[in-house]
Amino acid sequence: MKSLELRWGLIIGLANMGWLYASYFFGMHNSGIGLMQVMVAMSFFISLAGYALALRAITRAEPETNFLEGMRSGVIIAGIAAALAMISQLIYFHWINPGWTAYMVAETRRHFSAMGLEAPQIEEMAIQAEKSFGLTSYVFQAGLGALISGIIFSALAMGVIRLRAR
Repeated sequence: MKSLELRWGLIIGLANMGWLYASYFFGMHNSGIGLMQVMVAMSFFISLAGYALALRAITRAEPETNFLEGMRSGVIIAGIAAALAMISQLIYFHWINPGWTAYMVAETRRHFSAMGLEAPQIEEMAIQAEKSFGLTSYVFQAGLGALISGIIFSALAMGVIRLRAR
């Protein structure tokens, strides 16, 4: 692994970790389900910018880097960022916001109760919410999401970089 890949994997992973914790401290995690899309979208923009800068730095350091070599570097960066994303979730659930799952289950109950669902249906939704908003689910989603988005963003960034180089 090259030092640039390690460096950029850490930068992207730590930037997303910072965004997760900052969004919590700004109160976005206790404003209902609606802000989840905003938080996720911001995370994607942070990652996209990170991959664009990372692959630009790699191709500047090694101008002969072709698309596949750039993708290889992007996958390594994505792996590092994914590991940090999983660690971020563990820290978040254990120390930053240990009540997250309970909060989201309560929000789910409130939402479906307001829709007029019967108690057994609400409880079924609450059970699903506990699985969806639990630690295991979030660690898995964070890792897989960071890996897949990193690969996609690497392909986009390398495509643009190689097109501009022509």
